[in-house]
Amino acid sequence: MTSWMHKVALFAGAAALTLTVSVPASAEDAAPAPAPAEAAAPVPAIAPELAERMAKEKEDRKTCKLEICKAFAEAKSGAPISCNVTKTWLGSDIQAGYLGDKLTWPWGHALCSAHIDLDRDAIAEVASKPSGTLKLKKHDITCKLDNKNPAEGSAYDVKLSIEPVVTFENGRATKAELNWGTIEAPLLAKTAIWSATAVDANFSVIANGVVKEINAFLGVKCKEEGFNIAAAR
Repeated sequence: MTSWMHKVALFAGAAALTLTVSVPASAEDAAPAPAPAEAAAPVPAIAPELAERMAKEKEDRKTCKLEICKAFAEAKSGAPISCNVTKTWLGSDIQAGYLGDKLTWPWGHALCSAHIDLDRDAIAEVASKPSGTLKLKKHDITCKLDNKNPAEGSAYDVKLSIEPVVTFENGRATKAELNWGTIEAPLLAKTAIWSATAVDANFSVIANGVVKEINAFLGVKCKEEGFNIAAAR
């Protein structure tokens, strides 16, 4: 498997689980916090139309974010959480958050969408116990990758399904599994993604970063909305 195929596979999987479990609310939420040495790096300028699109995506995700935070904080049974989520990851965020200094992201921004369907009762059970496992339903994810040069448009489309399983200990996620399902993509890309699923199953290449995403969401991001999940336990 070539390195660029591997990058697509890793990012698609990470984006899928991040969307279905932690619903990032802003560009910073899409990647783990940078190391102190990286914190002073300049923020790349983005086109006004892209900034406007991302702002709208963030606002559209707000209701879903609040419902997930509320479900974990209150740990009560109730109606399922159902919402459509769309998220644009900047190419720079993908590089810093998922690839680091080990690989180079060869494309531009990525636009991923999913319909979120979470069992509030299952969340309540996990959130009210010292430890537990949250098994999510199958979720379908669509990601569209842009070329480095925006004028060249979209470079790559990937559709995949996952049935995530997340293990919690003392209110924090400790393990995440993607459990990949069907994949729709060009033949070479499809082969690459399936190869990466074996890597993920054996070495947790993707999962460690996503665990950090979930904990950041349930901690800092939910607290910003008035939900102190740790104190509610």
